[in-house]
Amino acid sequence: MVETAGCCGLLQACCHRHDPQKYIIQGEFEIDRSPWFSLCASGLSVAVRLYSQNMDPTTRKGIESENAYIMGKELERKKHEVLKVPTKVIKFKLKFEVTQDFGIPRAFVVENRDKKHEFFLKSVTLHYIKHPNLEEQKFHFYCSSWVYPITKTGFKRIFFSDQLYLPKKTPEGLVELRKKELQKLQAPRPKGKWNPWDRIYDYDVYNNLGDPENGRLYDRPVLGGSTKFPYPRRLKTGHPNCQHDHSRESGPASCFQFYVPPDERMSYEKLQELKNNFVEALIRFLAPESTLPHLWDRECPDFVNRVAHFFVPKAAISKKDVRFIRSIIDFCRTLKLPSSHGGPSRSDPSEEQDIFEDIISFYADKEVEELDNSDKQRLEKLVPKEILNQVVATLALKRHDVSAQLPSIIAEDKFAWAEDKEFGRQMLAGANPVRIRKWKWQEADVSLLREIIEKMWEYDSESPKHGVLKEMKWNKQNWEALFKEKFNQPQWQDFYKALVNDRVFILDHQYLEKFLTMINGKGVCAYATRTILIAPDSLPVTLQPVGIELSLPGDSPRLVLPQDTLLWEFAKFHVASNDTAYHQLVSHWLQTHAVVEPFIIATRRQLSVMHPIHRLLDPHFKDTLHINALARAIFLNAGGILETLLFTGEYSMELSSHLYKEWRFDKQALPEDLLERGMAKPGVRDEVVSGPMEHVESDKSRNKAATGAEQKKFEVDAEVELVLEDYPYAKDGIEIWTAIETWVTEYCNVFYLNDNDVKEDEEIQEWWNEIKTRGHKDRTEGWYDINTFESLVKALTTLIWITSGLHAAVNFGQYGYGGWPPNRPMLLRKFLPRDGELGEMSYMEIMKFMEEMLPDKFQMKLAIAVMDLLSRHTSDEVNLGQTSPQKEDHKSIIQKKFEEFTKNLKAIERNIKERNKEYLLMNRWGDAKIPYKLLYPDTSKSMPPTSKEKRKHHPEKADINEMGIPNSISI
Repeated sequence: MVETAGCCGLLQACCHRHDPQKYIIQGEFEIDRSPWFSLCASGLSVAVRLYSQNMDPTTRKGIESENAYIMGKELERKKHEVLKVPTKVIKFKLKFEVTQDFGIPRAFVVENRDKKHEFFLKSVTLHYIKHPNLEEQKFHFYCSSWVYPITKTGFKRIFFSDQLYLPKKTPEGLVELRKKELQKLQAPRPKGKWNPWDRIYDYDVYNNLGDPENGRLYDRPVLGGSTKFPYPRRLKTGHPNCQHDHSRESGPASCFQFYVPPDERMSYEKLQELKNNFVEALIRFLAPESTLPHLWDRECPDFVNRVAHFFVPKAAISKKDVRFIRSIIDFCRTLKLPSSHGGPSRSDPSEEQDIFEDIISFYADKEVEELDNSDKQRLEKLVPKEILNQVVATLALKRHDVSAQLPSIIAEDKFAWAEDKEFGRQMLAGANPVRIRKWKWQEADVSLLREIIEKMWEYDSESPKHGVLKEMKWNKQNWEALFKEKFNQPQWQDFYKALVNDRVFILDHQYLEKFLTMINGKGVCAYATRTILIAPDSLPVTLQPVGIELSLPGDSPRLVLPQDTLLWEFAKFHVASNDTAYHQLVSHWLQTHAVVEPFIIATRRQLSVMHPIHRLLDPHFKDTLHINALARAIFLNAGGILETLLFTGEYSMELSSHLYKEWRFDKQALPEDLLERGMAKPGVRDEVVSGPMEHVESDKSRNKAATGAEQKKFEVDAEVELVLEDYPYAKDGIEIWTAIETWVTEYCNVFYLNDNDVKEDEEIQEWWNEIKTRGHKDRTEGWYDINTFESLVKALTTLIWITSGLHAAVNFGQYGYGGWPPNRPMLLRKFLPRDGELGEMSYMEIMKFMEEMLPDKFQMKLAIAVMDLLSRHTSDEVNLGQTSPQKEDHKSIIQKKFEEFTKNLKAIERNIKERNKEYLLMNRWGDAKIPYKLLYPDTSKSMPPTSKEKRKHHPEKADINEMGIPNSISI
């Protein structure tokens, strides 16, 4: 609902007579999300003055209008109406007197004279009432900013029109205002506590993760500012230092009370939505189990069979064996099993369940009245007090029936996740598809593959003797000769073909070895792992793992092969656990959230809101500073959620700092990343095109019968050629990347005519310099000079890709894959049994070993709740391709180029739908039947569906869905 308050706004009285020698400009001011009726506290609560783009020759400033006022008397008259019918938006009409030479208004200054209350100025539209040349023209200002009382801020707010200018092309009347606004944002930070109304953008190191005053257990190193612990800079908050350690910053009284500049704070509605989502997730997964039938009771026979077949080949097990296993499981349920990772012991035999049944019961229908006491005690140390209180209060109001949707990985087949080919598929299309690389002819890689081959000989009596391998020189030519002469048995042909066709891959988590002594001393059992996989040279492509190396400091690496049966399954758990930690700390947090934060700070400080690049980037920074601050306060802090859930524990952020040493901005471009990992080869690059393409790619996997307008494709020029055609993240990602690059190129073409325009753009040069020398000061490599049009486009495309496509790919699949903890366990509590031990273990002991190996029940339930929370889209998201930088002028060249960008994204949507139909593209579905849609743009949806709509329209796949690629890292 919109309420309009009318007032002439001229001077201080409605009876003011218009000077016939002056023109009248009428303005409509739209205020949103504010207690606006409080502005009636004074007679003239808000003063507004317009500035022309023309310079006054006398003052050498922009020509000014008279002040106009939002009148308190008019608001007082309507106050009682608003209290009855609340309004979200109110519009004020003001009139300004200007001289005849005033010309086009391009800026205005607002002075909030109310002593207590701020308001959110959404937009302003101005037009002349009578003007011989400009009467039909409207002048738009998209403010979207909080205006605080001048008694608090000490200065007036400046707003500029929707028109964009490079610095050297700024109209004369706006030059001083432009510089003045940037100087305010760059001014030295004030001493003392910062206030909510302060607009301060400054850099700081990560010195606020620990709480040393609470004891040594909560002390954490300062990240950033040293060669030992390099890190991107964060937003400075102004909180006081710790009393006993002035190098550390003390935290706020509440994790929701930290400083964030007002325009970077998420809306009240979104913050409440996030809190409610957190509460719902905790209730859903941490509530006591109900008396309603569990999934076990409905699916018991099938479940027992599948558990049995998980460990023993189907052909080798009989119905009698199944009955025997069931009796063992029943017996296991009566055992008292102590926790080995700090969790409470189980004392009630009636509560004991098989480990898989125990996990599945998390998702079952249940009735809840209160939170389990043991869970509540552990949550008190992890979850903000107000969130936990809301959980308790919500449960106290009434009995709740809750149920959780099964994660996609087990929605269709509860055991597809355990298959080797699904294990490999997730490296290309799972929650973390950005770590796998191609095997190289280098010493470390070659020696590992050699060990795998040597060990395979132990299982193959017909193969050559060990001496052949030990004496041979390890190069590609000798490999080919060896395979041709000796490895002619069928079981070796896949190796031979993969090697000669360059189709060997590796998932390397060897970097963990230097941390294991510390990590494994904290009650977890972790290895450094390397996994070798091979792929066929034709469709369908399935990555087949052939060996896993597990290393501990001071010990010889242990090599496990698929022939090692149960040991192999346990080794895969350790690989998945390592990959999960890397995903959370590096792929997700460090390489999207953390690295983008300095770019946002530099943009606010160095680029005027009138700068075209500021306007281009602004949608991709929405809410990121606020969400990062929340992450530091709840998830990344000492003793916080991630330290509790991940096996890396208190060394989690230290590990991400170690891996930041490898980070380079120039390698974050998707084509460069794929080339660096060997997952693509250089292609022949054509000139970037801007329009939606109708060319149907020559792709052996495509449906050749596809015809008609609905089958138009988005053509991707061959900047890179994928090594694996069925690599869903890379295939979809390259199309998204190319569409972004095309859009950025066309946008920048409007403002930059040549390389000199880039070099002479002082704001861009200062922006880039500050990013390198302050925001990412600890990383001196990987930065190219932005002195050409091409380098500017590459930098902007990379930045937009990180905030949109990359973040979507590594964030929104978390519940779909990690919501089933055995698929991606966050920690493990057991090392692999020693050689020969498994043969002496009974089935009962094996089941007990697995239960003790996986995280304890509380950790698994909390992990599921966190994955649920992080994977949710929020109601105010704007997807890539939905909002143009030029909002009103539909005839402008920018608007037309943006429409082409949107059409390109729609064509990509069709491409993805087609690829997801192709049965030969196995990695787009897999046995788990999960369509790859994490990079599905979905430009047509203006708002994500509600939870009710999800259940109605997407009942089977709500966690991995078609909800689009959000513009920004806002969750």
